[in-house]
Amino acid sequence: MYDEQIEALISAALADGKLTEKEKQILFKRAQAQGIDLDEFEMVLDSRLAQLEKEQKTTNTAAPKSEKFGDVRKCPSCGAILQSFQTTCPDCGFEFRNIESVGSAQKLFDQLQAAELRKSDRITKHEKDKRQKLEDLSRRHNSDGTLVKLFGGEKRQAIQDEEREDLIRELDHHLEVIEKEALNEKRNIIRNFPVPNTKEDLMELLAMATSNAYDNDGVIGPEEEVWIQKTDQIYQKIIVCSVNDKALLTQATNMIVSLMKRLPRAYKKFTQIPQEMRAKVQDELQREKEAKKQMMIGLIKKYGLVAGIALVVAIVSFLLVDAVEFFVYVGLVGVLVVIVSVLLFMRAYRQAQDML
Repeated sequence: MYDEQIEALISAALADGKLTEKEKQILFKRAQAQGIDLDEFEMVLDSRLAQLEKEQKTTNTAAPKSEKFGDVRKCPSCGAILQSFQTTCPDCGFEFRNIESVGSAQKLFDQLQAAELRKSDRITKHEKDKRQKLEDLSRRHNSDGTLVKLFGGEKRQAIQDEEREDLIRELDHHLEVIEKEALNEKRNIIRNFPVPNTKEDLMELLAMATSNAYDNDGVIGPEEEVWIQKTDQIYQKIIVCSVNDKALLTQATNMIVSLMKRLPRAYKKFTQIPQEMRAKVQDELQREKEAKKQMMIGLIKKYGLVAGIALVVAIVSFLLVDAVEFFVYVGLVGVLVVIVSVLLFMRAYRQAQDML
């Protein structure tokens, strides 16, 4: 359309798919020098730029790259055909990474945070409504006429107190409903969150699940239970995905064993360990059990000794109560020490038993 020099300049300017202001000025200066109409020249440039962008868009969408597990695909390194759920190429060891897919743990965290914010908003609204209702009730009670207040007496006060207590109970029940619904929402988010397929996502999500599955307080709550279930689900997916990746399976199993060591006895077998790793895991758990057993024995000796000494002091004090009145006080103290020691002993025993 134009001479070779200006066509070469246009091609060079559009090579990167963009046209900067400086490039436009150079092209316009050359076109003006050749006597080309600048409005017409600008229209041609815009047309060629739009055509180039359209071609690039068509190229990008015609054959999109897919790294999703389950798709039939080839290894970009050696060309081997890969099966579903493979994270590495069995022929050359190439590891597949889909950077856009990494972040499942962050997505789950964001969803849980959003649920927590919704709960906070509902509680804030509830507290505001509670204050308003209690203020309205107080105004209504105080609005009684002088005669009603004078002749109502204690009966009127009792009715008002009962009405206020009923309202408070109703409001407290509403708060319990809010907290229960919020807990159920979080449990459903955790339970229904999809387990990813990539190595990075799986390990990140497993780390999040194991850290939330138990807080070492001796009690497994409703939210912790669903985290334990999620941990099992993620780990079983890793077993499937790590057929040709033993390092991945070993790393994930170490996380599982670490959680098993902390869980109460009733939850220690929450997942199934692969046969080839079971002996090693059981040996590690047995060593942990022996260590906790020794700790339990130490606790029993410690509190048993304290309780025994306190009991002896109490018995001797009561035997000598007629001889020396002071020992009455010592005896009472001894009884209190015995009671406290026995309670501590029983608590320590239950904790130690639960850890085994």
